[in-house]
Amino acid sequence: MAKKKNKSKTKPPGTDPTAVLSTFRDPTTSDFDNAWLGLEPTFQSRKSVRKWMDMAVDKEGEDGYFEDPYMLGTLKKVAVDFVRLWRKRRAKYDPSCYFDSVERKKELDKWESVRQNLEFKWPETKKKKLRDFEVRWTIDPETFEYSIKPVPLVWFYDPWFLAFLETFVWGAPLAAGLKPSLAHGGGQFSMSAKTLMGGSLLADIIAEKLNHPGLSTWIMDWPNPDARSFRATSERFAAFTRILDEYWAGGYHPRAHGRELTPLDVYLDRGFVPAEGRHHLIDSEKGPLGSKREVFQTNFAFGRAVRLRAQNIQPGYWQSAHPDEKGYRPDQIMRYSECNLNRFQIAGEFHVKSGEVLDPERIPRAGDPLEQSMLYDEASWENRGQMGRTSARDYAEAILLDIHATRRLAAGSRVRVIPAGGLLQDQLHSGAAATIKKHAGAAVMDKLHRKAEKANLEASHERLKSDWIEPEELFWTAWKALPAGEKTAIAVEIVETFVGYVENARAFDPRRPEDDPMEWHRHRIHPELWDALVSGRKDVADGSVAVRELDLYQGNSGTYDARRPIFSPAGIPVPWE
Repeated sequence: MAKKKNKSKTKPPGTDPTAVLSTFRDPTTSDFDNAWLGLEPTFQSRKSVRKWMDMAVDKEGEDGYFEDPYMLGTLKKVAVDFVRLWRKRRAKYDPSCYFDSVERKKELDKWESVRQNLEFKWPETKKKKLRDFEVRWTIDPETFEYSIKPVPLVWFYDPWFLAFLETFVWGAPLAAGLKPSLAHGGGQFSMSAKTLMGGSLLADIIAEKLNHPGLSTWIMDWPNPDARSFRATSERFAAFTRILDEYWAGGYHPRAHGRELTPLDVYLDRGFVPAEGRHHLIDSEKGPLGSKREVFQTNFAFGRAVRLRAQNIQPGYWQSAHPDEKGYRPDQIMRYSECNLNRFQIAGEFHVKSGEVLDPERIPRAGDPLEQSMLYDEASWENRGQMGRTSARDYAEAILLDIHATRRLAAGSRVRVIPAGGLLQDQLHSGAAATIKKHAGAAVMDKLHRKAEKANLEASHERLKSDWIEPEELFWTAWKALPAGEKTAIAVEIVETFVGYVENARAFDPRRPEDDPMEWHRHRIHPELWDALVSGRKDVADGSVAVRELDLYQGNSGTYDARRPIFSPAGIPVPWE
């Protein structure tokens, strides 16, 4: 007689992971226990990077890259190995294999490129009422990328899911010789937009990002156009602060316009320009006043305004807005930002990339009042300011830090923006040109302008004549020009504000950890900052947070350095050396 499998052995510790599945996709369940995340970890090889660099010189070569035997072969190998390893572990009742079975399917994505889709099935008694859990494995420029969404946030607190990510999602590409890196793909993730619709949470997150530019430039990522900081230039910073001022003046409240928003307004992108200030419509600390619908409409209009009037001010890759460029269509350029609201949409709109109608079975009547229930079921806020992560634990801790910081903001009051020049780091952002002229001379700026003129023409296919210098170029030139003492002072500011950010978020971690709060974040601090602290240590007060962190880092630098991804498997030089 065949021996029956004891499926109960595969049940993970902690809460039942299926308990949330009936509610977490519902656009109206706004609590954090029903929040969901989208994951996009990336992995590369020297060959994948070099192939893109060599082939993508024209449209024919770019198309050929996605059909290249090495790229397709590696894509398939990782997917096959993923499934083989999962089935092997499942047969041994590994608790990280909670799903009942998996199927691998080769399919075409919306751009007719091959991808591997892994569909995980739930135990048979639940199969009829629970959707498959999908792990998509695709080819992107220079890199291989996962798309895993939506994932219930609560799963990140269960060991079984973290083990699933570590063993299979990371394990399969690493075993195939692929690696995460800084320069060729990141660790972006997204969060359900529905979770950010209460009070002034969305506005406060944006203000918090403006106050912590180091997160996207020195800590979670490095300065690059793919995730351009909100504070990167004076014009960009001004656009974000202006929209926040409009929000707090009540300008996006439906009563300020004298009527409610409708789905038709959303489809036509109208109604997202602020009315004259109506301060009586908003609590100066807590956000919009009125009904739940009015609060939602205020925050939705604000979010769309951020997309249209702030994200698209000096975004990354602005020269590449050409209809023939995959992923670089004019209406997509604005997504190249440290955070992105391009998928802040409702049912019935067109998908921002594919053009397909979103949630066609839920399309509302065009003239009805706009409600939160109309949100696209994958409407999200994307955090793009995230570099590659060397392990699933590293990735999960980076995500949860952001989530816990968001929970802190939801429990607090209005975040006020630190004005331009109020941070020492502003010498590298809005003040970068002045820093370069002061410490390196006008001739250096002239050289950068000449270089930019040539680069902008090339990137735009000879269409854009401009000597505008990319803020990342200004950032590193300004950093190199600064005297050692100024660098040390900036390093102290960034390290100490980051430690405060981590400690404040920790109070909202449901796991209630009692270990060192920086243990899984200390390695995120850029090596240049550690070097600046070492060289200027004598000028930093003994017992300061910065000195304490430096000592802790140096005491275990081997472990921390091993957690940082390489810059490039293709040997591309780092921009700060």
